[in-house]
Amino acid sequence: MTQKEFEDRTGWLIKAEDFYIINNLYMATEMDKDVFCKEFRSMQASGKLEIRQSLKEIANHIGVMEAENQAMKKAMNQQNADLADFLIGKAHAYDDTDFRNEAVKLVGEIEVVKRTIELGLPLWDEDRKYILSMIITQGNQIAG
Repeated sequence: MTQKEFEDRTGWLIKAEDFYIINNLYMATEMDKDVFCKEFRSMQASGKLEIRQSLKEIANHIGVMEAENQAMKKAMNQQNADLADFLIGKAHAYDDTDFRNEAVKLVGEIEVVKRTIELGLPLWDEDRKYILSMIITQGNQIAG
């Protein structure tokens, strides 16, 4: 968003240094320009907040949202890890690599191989091929 766009949407004329701060916050929010400016205007209209105070409130709002996103990401990663373990177990129980392949989609090949070893399960041909390719790649990097 340009300074002019911000000024047109909010009806305020601001200093370039204040816009620099506002624009950095805007870029961090991933909000639509109109929504961002509307929220910014409503904060100003709700009291006699100065721009710096408004920015502080927006930054606090962003911080709360980032903390919530991190918590959700951590929970989702844990769920994926638990589901991958379940799928790896089922792959071995039913001798079916389709379960393993679904685990790979969730957490990646290296994580599936690592978890298979950690769970004390036998390696599939795919696991052995992956480990061998890693060893070859590492050997080439050392030799190269």
